[in-house]
Amino acid sequence: MEPFAGSSALRDIPNEKEDAKSTLVTWDGPDDPENPQNWPRTKKVGVTALLGFTTMSATFASSIFSSASPYVAKQYGISSEVGILGLSLYLLGFTVGPIVFGPVSEVYGRKIAILPAVFIFICFSAATATAENLQTIFISRFFAGGFASSPVSVVGGAMADFWSQRERGGAIVIYSLCVVAGPSLAPLIGSAISESYLTWRWTEYVCVILTSTVLAFNLLFLPETSAPILLTGKARRLRFETKNWALHSAHEELDHSLTVFMHKNLVTPLAMLAKEPMVTLIATYNAFAYGVLYLLFAAIPIIFEEVRGWKPVPATLPNLATFVGTLIAAAINGYYSGKIFVRYLDTHGGKAPPEKRLPPMMIGAITFPVGFFIVGWTSNPSIHWFPSLIGFTLIGMSFLLIFQSGMNYLVDAYTRVAASAVSANTFLRSLFGATFPLFAKPLFNNLGVSWACTLLGCIAVLLGLTPIMFTRYGQRLREKSKFIPS
Repeated sequence: MEPFAGSSALRDIPNEKEDAKSTLVTWDGPDDPENPQNWPRTKKVGVTALLGFTTMSATFASSIFSSASPYVAKQYGISSEVGILGLSLYLLGFTVGPIVFGPVSEVYGRKIAILPAVFIFICFSAATATAENLQTIFISRFFAGGFASSPVSVVGGAMADFWSQRERGGAIVIYSLCVVAGPSLAPLIGSAISESYLTWRWTEYVCVILTSTVLAFNLLFLPETSAPILLTGKARRLRFETKNWALHSAHEELDHSLTVFMHKNLVTPLAMLAKEPMVTLIATYNAFAYGVLYLLFAAIPIIFEEVRGWKPVPATLPNLATFVGTLIAAAINGYYSGKIFVRYLDTHGGKAPPEKRLPPMMIGAITFPVGFFIVGWTSNPSIHWFPSLIGFTLIGMSFLLIFQSGMNYLVDAYTRVAASAVSANTFLRSLFGATFPLFAKPLFNNLGVSWACTLLGCIAVLLGLTPIMFTRYGQRLREKSKFIPS
Protein backbone atom coordinates (compact mmCIF):
# COMPACT_ATOMS: atom_id res chain seq x y z
CA MET A 1 0.00 0.00 0.00
CA GLU A 2 1.31 3.45 -0.86
CA PRO A 3 1.75 5.61 2.24
CA PHE A 4 0.08 8.72 0.73
CA ALA A 5 -2.37 7.12 -1.65
CA GLY A 6 -5.26 8.93 -0.04
CA SER A 7 -3.71 12.35 -0.44
CA SER A 8 -4.03 12.42 -4.24
CA ALA A 9 -7.62 11.23 -3.95
CA LEU A 10 -8.38 14.03 -1.53
CA ARG A 11 -6.95 16.55 -3.97
CA ASP A 12 -9.36 15.27 -6.62
CA ILE A 13 -12.39 15.93 -4.41
CA PRO A 14 -13.83 19.35 -5.32
CA ASN A 15 -14.28 21.97 -2.64
CA GLU A 16 -17.96 21.62 -1.74
CA LYS A 17 -18.33 25.24 -0.64
CA GLU A 18 -16.77 26.60 -3.82
CA ASP A 19 -18.84 24.20 -5.93
CA ALA A 20 -22.05 25.22 -4.18
CA LYS A 21 -21.19 28.88 -4.64
CA SER A 22 -20.49 28.45 -8.35
CA THR A 23 -23.82 26.70 -8.89
CA LEU A 24 -25.88 29.16 -6.83
CA VAL A 25 -28.41 31.02 -8.99
CA THR A 26 -28.76 34.74 -8.23
CA TRP A 27 -29.96 37.85 -10.05
CA ASP A 28 -28.13 38.97 -13.19
CA GLY A 29 -26.64 42.03 -11.52
CA PRO A 30 -28.27 44.80 -9.45
CA ASP A 31 -30.47 45.95 -12.35
CA ASP A 32 -31.94 42.55 -13.28
CA PRO A 33 -35.51 43.32 -14.49
CA GLU A 34 -36.73 40.00 -13.05
CA ASN A 35 -35.94 41.25 -9.55
CA PRO A 36 -39.22 42.65 -8.08
CA GLN A 37 -37.26 45.56 -6.59
CA ASN A 38 -36.47 46.65 -10.19
CA TRP A 39 -40.02 46.46 -11.54
CA PRO A 40 -41.32 49.63 -13.24
CA ARG A 41 -43.16 51.93 -10.86
CA THR A 42 -46.43 51.50 -12.79
CA LYS A 43 -46.24 47.74 -12.26
CA LYS A 44 -45.51 48.21 -8.55
CA VAL A 45 -48.52 50.51 -8.18
CA GLY A 46 -50.76 48.07 -10.06
CA VAL A 47 -49.68 45.09 -7.94
CA THR A 48 -50.13 47.20 -4.78
CA ALA A 49 -53.69 48.03 -5.88
CA LEU A 50 -54.47 44.34 -6.51
CA LEU A 51 -53.09 43.29 -3.13
CA GLY A 52 -54.85 46.20 -1.41
CA PHE A 53 -58.26 45.34 -2.86
CA THR A 54 -57.73 41.68 -1.94
CA THR A 55 -57.06 42.67 1.67
CA MET A 56 -60.01 45.06 1.70
CA SER A 57 -62.41 42.36 0.47
CA ALA A 58 -61.32 40.15 3.39
CA THR A 59 -61.72 42.88 6.03
CA PHE A 60 -64.96 44.12 4.42
CA ALA A 61 -66.51 40.71 5.06
CA SER A 62 -65.54 40.86 8.72
CA SER A 63 -67.65 43.82 9.84
CA ILE A 64 -70.54 43.60 7.37
CA PHE A 65 -71.97 40.90 9.63
CA SER A 66 -72.17 43.37 12.53
CA SER A 67 -75.07 45.07 10.71
CA ALA A 68 -76.66 41.75 9.81
CA SER A 69 -76.41 40.23 13.31
CA PRO A 70 -79.58 41.89 14.74
CA TYR A 71 -81.60 40.45 11.85
CA VAL A 72 -79.98 37.03 12.30
CA ALA A 73 -80.80 37.20 16.03
CA LYS A 74 -84.40 38.13 15.29
CA GLN A 75 -84.84 35.37 12.69
CA TYR A 76 -83.46 32.61 14.93
CA GLY A 77 -84.74 33.94 18.29
CA ILE A 78 -81.38 34.53 19.98
CA SER A 79 -79.94 37.43 21.97
CA SER A 80 -77.89 40.14 20.29
CA GLU A 81 -74.82 39.01 22.29
CA VAL A 82 -75.07 35.56 20.68
CA GLY A 83 -75.82 37.09 17.27
CA ILE A 84 -72.56 39.06 17.30
CA LEU A 85 -70.67 35.74 17.46
CA GLY A 86 -70.75 35.73 13.66
CA LEU A 87 -68.38 38.72 13.76
CA SER A 88 -66.21 37.41 16.60
CA LEU A 89 -65.77 33.93 15.13
CA TYR A 90 -64.73 35.43 11.80
CA LEU A 91 -62.05 37.49 13.57
CA LEU A 92 -61.01 34.47 15.62
CA GLY A 93 -60.33 32.76 12.31
CA PHE A 94 -57.82 35.55 11.58
CA THR A 95 -55.46 33.93 14.13
CA VAL A 96 -54.84 31.19 11.54
CA GLY A 97 -53.15 33.57 9.11
CA PRO A 98 -49.85 34.29 10.87
CA ILE A 99 -49.46 30.64 11.89
CA VAL A 100 -50.28 29.00 8.54
CA PHE A 101 -50.49 31.32 5.55
CA GLY A 102 -47.58 33.61 6.43
CA PRO A 103 -45.10 30.70 6.62
CA VAL A 104 -46.63 29.04 3.53
CA SER A 105 -46.00 32.25 1.58
CA GLU A 106 -42.34 32.22 2.64
CA VAL A 107 -41.82 28.60 1.53
CA TYR A 108 -44.06 28.31 -1.56
CA GLY A 109 -44.69 31.91 -2.63
CA ARG A 110 -47.22 34.70 -2.14
CA LYS A 111 -49.63 33.65 -4.91
CA ILE A 112 -50.02 30.07 -3.72
CA ALA A 113 -50.68 31.34 -0.19
CA ILE A 114 -53.28 33.95 -1.23
CA LEU A 115 -55.29 32.78 -4.25
CA PRO A 116 -56.49 29.28 -3.20
CA ALA A 117 -57.30 30.60 0.28
CA VAL A 118 -59.36 33.47 -1.17
CA PHE A 119 -61.32 31.01 -3.33
CA ILE A 120 -62.14 28.85 -0.29
CA PHE A 121 -63.10 32.02 1.61
CA ILE A 122 -65.61 32.79 -1.16
CA CYS A 123 -67.07 29.28 -0.80
CA PHE A 124 -67.58 29.65 2.95
CA SER A 125 -69.14 33.10 2.48
CA ALA A 126 -71.61 31.50 0.08
CA ALA A 127 -72.24 28.82 2.70
CA THR A 128 -73.14 31.51 5.25
CA ALA A 129 -75.52 33.14 2.77
CA THR A 130 -77.39 29.88 2.17
CA ALA A 131 -77.19 28.49 5.72
CA GLU A 132 -80.41 27.07 7.15
CA ASN A 133 -79.43 27.08 10.83
CA LEU A 134 -77.26 28.98 13.31
CA GLN A 135 -74.64 26.25 13.58
CA THR A 136 -73.91 26.48 9.87
CA ILE A 137 -73.78 30.28 10.02
CA PHE A 138 -71.27 30.36 12.87
CA ILE A 139 -69.09 27.48 11.61
CA SER A 140 -68.93 28.87 8.07
CA ARG A 141 -68.11 32.34 9.42
CA PHE A 142 -65.19 30.95 11.42
CA PHE A 143 -63.73 29.09 8.43
CA ALA A 144 -64.36 32.08 6.15
CA GLY A 145 -62.31 34.20 8.56
CA GLY A 146 -59.60 31.56 8.69
CA PHE A 147 -59.10 31.57 4.93
CA ALA A 148 -59.67 35.33 4.62
CA SER A 149 -56.74 35.81 7.01
CA SER A 150 -54.39 34.80 4.19
CA PRO A 151 -54.24 38.17 2.38
CA VAL A 152 -54.33 40.06 5.70
CA SER A 153 -51.24 38.13 6.85
CA VAL A 154 -49.34 37.87 3.55
CA VAL A 155 -49.91 41.17 1.73
CA GLY A 156 -47.65 43.23 4.02
CA GLY A 157 -44.72 40.92 3.25
CA ALA A 158 -45.60 40.85 -0.44
CA MET A 159 -45.40 44.65 -0.64
CA ALA A 160 -42.00 44.57 1.05
CA ASP A 161 -40.86 42.24 -1.77
CA PHE A 162 -40.95 44.98 -4.38
CA TRP A 163 -40.92 48.31 -2.51
CA SER A 164 -37.57 49.51 -1.10
CA GLN A 165 -37.24 50.82 2.46
CA ARG A 166 -37.39 54.40 1.20
CA GLU A 167 -40.63 53.75 -0.71
CA ARG A 168 -42.16 51.19 1.64
CA GLY A 169 -43.75 53.76 3.97
CA GLY A 170 -46.27 54.84 1.34
CA ALA A 171 -47.06 51.25 0.42
CA ILE A 172 -47.66 50.32 4.07
CA VAL A 173 -49.99 53.34 4.33
CA ILE A 174 -52.05 51.87 1.48
CA TYR A 175 -52.03 48.42 3.09
CA SER A 176 -53.06 49.78 6.51
CA LEU A 177 -55.78 51.88 4.89
CA CYS A 178 -57.16 48.80 3.14
CA VAL A 179 -57.18 46.93 6.46
CA VAL A 180 -59.38 49.62 8.00
CA ALA A 181 -61.36 50.89 4.98
CA GLY A 182 -63.19 47.61 4.45
CA PRO A 183 -64.57 47.25 7.99
CA SER A 184 -65.31 50.99 8.26
CA LEU A 185 -67.53 51.10 5.17
CA ALA A 186 -69.11 47.65 5.46
CA PRO A 187 -71.56 48.31 8.38
CA LEU A 188 -73.32 51.09 6.46
CA ILE A 189 -73.66 48.91 3.34
CA GLY A 190 -74.69 45.90 5.43
CA SER A 191 -77.33 47.84 7.31
CA ALA A 192 -78.87 49.20 4.10
CA ILE A 193 -78.98 45.69 2.59
CA SER A 194 -80.37 44.02 5.73
CA GLU A 195 -83.08 46.67 6.09
CA SER A 196 -84.18 46.24 2.46
CA TYR A 197 -86.19 43.47 0.81
CA LEU A 198 -82.92 41.67 0.02
CA THR A 199 -82.57 40.52 3.69
CA TRP A 200 -79.34 39.98 5.66
CA ARG A 201 -78.29 37.03 3.47
CA TRP A 202 -77.36 39.42 0.70
CA THR A 203 -74.62 40.91 2.89
CA GLU A 204 -72.80 37.62 2.31
CA TYR A 205 -73.72 37.48 -1.38
CA VAL A 206 -72.18 40.95 -1.77
CA CYS A 207 -68.96 39.59 -0.22
CA VAL A 208 -69.04 36.67 -2.67
CA ILE A 209 -69.53 38.99 -5.67
CA LEU A 210 -66.91 41.52 -4.52
CA THR A 211 -64.25 38.95 -3.66
CA SER A 212 -64.89 36.88 -6.81
CA THR A 213 -64.31 39.98 -8.93
CA VAL A 214 -61.07 40.76 -7.10
CA LEU A 215 -59.96 37.12 -7.40
CA ALA A 216 -60.59 37.15 -11.15
CA PHE A 217 -58.30 40.19 -11.55
CA ASN A 218 -55.67 38.51 -9.38
CA LEU A 219 -55.74 35.35 -11.48
CA LEU A 220 -55.22 37.43 -14.60
CA PHE A 221 -52.69 40.03 -13.46
CA LEU A 222 -51.08 39.21 -10.08
CA PRO A 223 -47.41 38.13 -10.46
CA GLU A 224 -45.33 36.27 -7.90
CA THR A 225 -43.44 38.82 -5.79
CA SER A 226 -41.21 36.67 -3.55
CA ALA A 227 -37.57 36.91 -4.67
CA PRO A 228 -36.56 33.48 -3.25
CA ILE A 229 -39.43 31.79 -5.11
CA LEU A 230 -38.62 33.63 -8.34
CA LEU A 231 -34.96 32.60 -8.05
CA THR A 232 -36.00 29.00 -7.38
CA GLY A 233 -38.06 29.08 -10.57
CA LYS A 234 -35.10 30.59 -12.44
CA ALA A 235 -32.81 27.81 -11.12
CA ARG A 236 -35.30 25.13 -12.20
CA ARG A 237 -35.49 26.64 -15.68
CA LEU A 238 -31.69 26.86 -16.00
CA ARG A 239 -31.26 23.24 -14.86
CA PHE A 240 -33.32 22.06 -17.83
CA GLU A 241 -31.76 24.51 -20.27
CA THR A 242 -28.12 23.75 -19.35
CA LYS A 243 -28.52 20.14 -18.08
CA ASN A 244 -26.46 21.25 -15.09
CA TRP A 245 -28.48 19.63 -12.31
CA ALA A 246 -26.36 21.21 -9.57
CA LEU A 247 -27.79 24.67 -10.22
CA HIS A 248 -29.97 25.79 -7.31
CA SER A 249 -31.22 28.82 -5.39
CA ALA A 250 -30.36 29.76 -1.80
CA HIS A 251 -34.00 29.06 -0.92
CA GLU A 252 -33.51 25.39 -1.86
CA GLU A 253 -30.68 25.09 0.67
CA LEU A 254 -32.96 25.90 3.61
CA ASP A 255 -34.54 23.34 5.91
CA HIS A 256 -38.32 23.31 5.37
CA SER A 257 -39.03 20.42 7.73
CA LEU A 258 -42.07 20.39 10.02
CA THR A 259 -39.87 20.80 13.11
CA VAL A 260 -38.29 24.00 11.77
CA PHE A 261 -41.70 25.20 10.58
CA MET A 262 -43.26 24.76 14.05
CA HIS A 263 -40.34 26.38 15.87
CA LYS A 264 -40.12 29.38 13.56
CA ASN A 265 -43.82 30.10 13.19
CA LEU A 266 -45.38 28.98 16.46
CA VAL A 267 -42.76 28.69 19.19
CA THR A 268 -40.73 31.80 18.31
CA PRO A 269 -43.69 34.25 17.97
CA LEU A 270 -45.19 33.08 21.27
CA ALA A 271 -41.78 33.25 22.98
CA MET A 272 -41.31 36.82 21.70
CA LEU A 273 -44.79 37.76 22.89
CA ALA A 274 -43.99 36.45 26.37
CA LYS A 275 -40.32 37.44 26.77
CA GLU A 276 -39.73 40.53 24.63
CA PRO A 277 -41.02 43.76 26.29
CA MET A 278 -41.00 45.61 22.95
CA VAL A 279 -43.10 42.95 21.23
CA THR A 280 -45.41 42.56 24.23
CA LEU A 281 -46.19 46.27 24.60
CA ILE A 282 -46.37 47.16 20.91
CA ALA A 283 -48.55 44.10 20.20
CA THR A 284 -50.82 44.88 23.17
CA TYR A 285 -51.20 48.52 22.11
CA ASN A 286 -51.88 47.52 18.50
CA ALA A 287 -54.30 44.81 19.63
CA PHE A 288 -56.20 47.24 21.87
CA ALA A 289 -56.55 49.75 19.02
CA TYR A 290 -57.67 46.98 16.65
CA GLY A 291 -60.13 45.58 19.20
CA VAL A 292 -61.60 49.04 19.73
CA LEU A 293 -62.16 49.39 15.98
CA TYR A 294 -64.40 46.30 16.01
CA LEU A 295 -65.97 47.23 19.33
CA LEU A 296 -67.18 50.43 17.66
CA PHE A 297 -69.15 48.43 15.09
CA ALA A 298 -71.25 47.09 17.97
CA ALA A 299 -71.15 50.31 20.04
CA ILE A 300 -72.14 52.86 17.39
CA PRO A 301 -75.66 51.38 16.91
CA ILE A 302 -76.09 51.47 20.71
CA ILE A 303 -75.06 55.14 20.90
CA PHE A 304 -77.07 56.38 17.94
CA GLU A 305 -79.93 53.89 17.59
CA GLU A 306 -80.75 53.04 21.22
CA VAL A 307 -79.65 56.26 22.98
CA ARG A 308 -80.43 58.87 20.31
CA GLY A 309 -83.30 56.99 18.68
CA TRP A 310 -82.01 57.05 15.09
CA LYS A 311 -83.19 54.57 12.45
CA PRO A 312 -80.93 51.52 11.79
CA VAL A 313 -79.34 52.75 8.55
CA PRO A 314 -78.61 56.37 9.67
CA ALA A 315 -77.28 54.93 12.96
CA THR A 316 -74.40 53.31 11.05
CA LEU A 317 -73.39 56.53 9.26
CA PRO A 318 -71.01 57.60 12.09
CA ASN A 319 -68.75 54.76 10.94
CA LEU A 320 -67.87 57.08 8.07
CA ALA A 321 -66.35 59.48 10.60
CA THR A 322 -63.99 56.69 11.65
CA PHE A 323 -63.09 56.18 8.01
CA VAL A 324 -62.43 59.90 7.54
CA GLY A 325 -60.09 59.70 10.53
CA THR A 326 -58.12 56.89 8.87
CA LEU A 327 -57.78 59.00 5.71
CA ILE A 328 -56.31 61.84 7.79
CA ALA A 329 -53.94 59.37 9.45
CA ALA A 330 -52.91 58.00 6.06
CA ALA A 331 -51.99 61.53 4.97
CA ILE A 332 -49.97 62.07 8.17
CA ASN A 333 -48.21 58.73 7.83
CA GLY A 334 -47.51 59.33 4.15
CA TYR A 335 -46.02 62.77 4.82
CA TYR A 336 -43.89 61.52 7.70
CA SER A 337 -42.60 58.44 5.82
CA GLY A 338 -42.07 60.22 2.51
CA LYS A 339 -40.56 63.46 3.82
CA ILE A 340 -39.31 63.46 7.40
CA PHE A 341 -38.17 59.82 7.68
CA VAL A 342 -36.54 59.81 4.23
CA ARG A 343 -34.76 63.09 5.05
CA TYR A 344 -33.35 61.46 8.17
CA LEU A 345 -32.12 58.48 6.11
CA ASP A 346 -30.43 60.81 3.62
CA THR A 347 -28.53 62.65 6.37
CA HIS A 348 -27.55 59.52 8.35
CA GLY A 349 -26.07 57.21 5.75
CA GLY A 350 -29.33 55.49 4.88
CA LYS A 351 -29.84 54.15 8.41
CA ALA A 352 -32.36 55.03 11.10
CA PRO A 353 -33.05 53.53 14.54
CA PRO A 354 -36.49 51.91 14.93
CA GLU A 355 -37.53 54.69 17.32
CA LYS A 356 -37.67 57.08 14.36
CA ARG A 357 -40.84 55.20 13.35
CA LEU A 358 -42.66 56.24 16.54
CA PRO A 359 -43.55 59.97 16.17
CA PRO A 360 -46.88 59.24 14.38
CA MET A 361 -47.72 56.81 17.20
CA MET A 362 -47.07 59.61 19.71
CA ILE A 363 -49.67 61.74 17.95
CA GLY A 364 -52.11 58.82 18.10
CA ALA A 365 -51.31 58.28 21.79
CA ILE A 366 -52.63 61.81 22.49
CA THR A 367 -55.67 61.82 20.19
CA PHE A 368 -56.84 58.28 21.05
CA PRO A 369 -58.04 58.97 24.62
CA VAL A 370 -59.23 62.46 23.62
CA GLY A 371 -61.52 60.85 21.03
CA PHE A 372 -63.02 58.52 23.64
CA PHE A 373 -63.61 61.34 26.13
CA ILE A 374 -65.32 63.47 23.47
CA VAL A 375 -67.61 60.60 22.39
CA GLY A 376 -68.42 59.66 25.97
CA TRP A 377 -69.32 63.08 27.26
CA THR A 378 -71.20 64.34 24.19
CA SER A 379 -73.36 61.22 23.74
CA ASN A 380 -76.35 62.61 25.63
CA PRO A 381 -79.31 63.12 23.23
CA SER A 382 -79.62 66.73 24.48
CA ILE A 383 -76.20 67.46 22.92
CA HIS A 384 -75.87 67.75 19.14
CA TRP A 385 -74.43 64.66 17.44
CA PHE A 386 -71.63 66.50 15.61
CA PRO A 387 -69.09 66.55 18.52
CA SER A 388 -69.42 62.75 18.75
CA LEU A 389 -68.42 62.50 15.10
CA ILE A 390 -65.29 64.51 15.87
CA GLY A 391 -64.52 61.98 18.61
CA PHE A 392 -64.96 59.04 16.21
CA THR A 393 -62.75 60.79 13.66
CA LEU A 394 -59.98 61.11 16.26
CA ILE A 395 -60.39 57.45 17.25
CA GLY A 396 -60.14 56.30 13.61
CA MET A 397 -57.14 58.54 13.01
CA SER A 398 -55.42 57.27 16.16
CA PHE A 399 -56.00 53.64 15.23
CA LEU A 400 -54.12 53.91 11.95
CA LEU A 401 -51.31 56.04 13.41
CA ILE A 402 -50.75 53.46 16.17
CA PHE A 403 -51.24 50.44 13.90
CA GLN A 404 -48.83 51.45 11.17
CA SER A 405 -46.11 52.84 13.45
CA GLY A 406 -46.23 49.67 15.53
CA MET A 407 -45.82 47.45 12.46
CA ASN A 408 -42.91 49.53 11.12
CA TYR A 409 -41.22 49.56 14.53
CA LEU A 410 -41.35 45.76 14.91
CA VAL A 411 -40.02 45.19 11.38
CA ASP A 412 -37.13 47.63 11.87
CA ALA A 413 -36.25 46.43 15.38
CA TYR A 414 -36.36 42.69 14.65
CA THR A 415 -35.07 42.61 11.09
CA ARG A 416 -33.93 38.98 11.04
CA VAL A 417 -36.97 37.64 12.89
CA ALA A 418 -39.41 40.33 11.69
CA ALA A 419 -41.85 37.70 10.42
CA SER A 420 -42.10 36.17 13.90
CA ALA A 421 -42.55 39.60 15.53
CA VAL A 422 -45.32 40.51 13.07
CA SER A 423 -46.92 37.07 13.57
CA ALA A 424 -47.02 37.64 17.34
CA ASN A 425 -48.59 41.05 16.74
CA THR A 426 -51.20 39.70 14.31
CA PHE A 427 -52.07 36.77 16.58
CA LEU A 428 -52.77 38.98 19.61
CA ARG A 429 -54.52 41.59 17.49
CA SER A 430 -56.92 38.99 16.10
CA LEU A 431 -57.72 37.70 19.60
CA PHE A 432 -58.59 41.22 20.79
CA GLY A 433 -60.63 41.85 17.65
CA ALA A 434 -62.61 38.65 18.27
CA THR A 435 -63.27 39.38 21.97
CA PHE A 436 -64.03 43.11 22.11
CA PRO A 437 -67.36 43.02 20.20
CA LEU A 438 -68.66 40.38 22.63
CA PHE A 439 -68.59 42.71 25.63
CA ALA A 440 -69.60 45.90 23.80
CA LYS A 441 -73.31 45.65 24.66
CA PRO A 442 -72.84 44.68 28.36
CA LEU A 443 -70.17 47.37 28.73
CA PHE A 444 -72.22 50.22 27.25
CA ASN A 445 -75.56 49.10 28.74
CA ASN A 446 -74.23 48.57 32.27
CA LEU A 447 -71.84 51.52 32.56
CA GLY A 448 -73.62 53.84 30.17
CA VAL A 449 -72.00 55.42 27.13
CA SER A 450 -70.22 58.15 29.10
CA TRP A 451 -68.44 55.91 31.61
CA ALA A 452 -67.78 53.11 29.13
CA CYS A 453 -65.94 55.55 26.86
CA THR A 454 -64.17 57.06 29.87
CA LEU A 455 -62.90 53.60 30.87
CA LEU A 456 -61.62 52.94 27.35
CA GLY A 457 -60.04 56.39 27.27
CA CYS A 458 -58.19 55.76 30.55
CA ILE A 459 -56.81 52.46 29.21
CA ALA A 460 -55.72 54.35 26.08
CA VAL A 461 -53.89 56.88 28.28
CA LEU A 462 -51.91 54.11 30.02
CA LEU A 463 -51.03 52.32 26.76
CA GLY A 464 -50.14 55.69 25.24
CA LEU A 465 -46.98 55.69 27.36
CA THR A 466 -45.59 52.92 25.09
CA PRO A 467 -43.98 55.11 22.38
CA ILE A 468 -42.55 57.45 25.02
CA MET A 469 -40.97 54.54 26.90
CA PHE A 470 -39.45 53.07 23.75
CA THR A 471 -38.11 56.42 22.58
CA ARG A 472 -36.19 56.62 25.85
CA TYR A 473 -35.33 52.98 26.55
CA GLY A 474 -35.69 51.27 23.15
CA GLN A 475 -31.98 51.05 22.37
CA ARG A 476 -31.22 49.62 25.83
CA LEU A 477 -33.94 46.98 25.42
CA ARG A 478 -32.64 45.99 21.98
CA GLU A 479 -29.14 45.52 23.39
CA LYS A 480 -30.51 43.05 25.97
CA SER A 481 -32.74 41.17 23.51
CA LYS A 482 -31.90 37.53 22.69
CA PHE A 483 -33.68 37.86 19.33
CA ILE A 484 -31.64 40.82 18.05
CA PRO A 485 -27.99 40.05 17.17
CA SER A 486 -25.51 42.44 18.74
